[in-house]
Amino acid sequence: GARAALKQALQRLLDRERFIRHYGFRVIAADKRKCTLELPHKRALERPGGIINGPALMAAADCAMWLAIKARIGVENDALTSELNTAFLAPAMGEHVYCTARILKMGRRRIYGVAECHGRKGKLFSHHTVTYVRAA
Repeated sequence: GARAALKQALQRLLDRERFIRHYGFRVIAADKRKCTLELPHKRALERPGGIINGPALMAAADCAMWLAIKARIGVENDALTSELNTAFLAPAMGEHVYCTARILKMGRRRIYGVAECHGRKGKLFSHHTVTYVRAA
């Protein structure tokens, strides 16, 4: 159906983009309101102590929001991050991380949303507020 086609289009976009390809993000679910990505666990993402590094969680949040926006405005249209605020709540260790981004306000120019990185069972690792600006 339409949802499966959207998910495939977003995954193709992720696989094509060099700047994020190394994370191996997988689109778990996407619609016009939200998107969930999986950040597969990799030893290369661990900081000392075995914790997944903060910038990887921030990248997941930013990317999930980017895809949620593309799901809303069309994959061919673009928007750019203008602000990303992050609160780290608990360490992610030795497991896949899931990040769900939700669009809260869709303006003509600015788009505002929240993203949460969490474990498979729902444990919250980080909370993010994200503002995007539509490409002119």
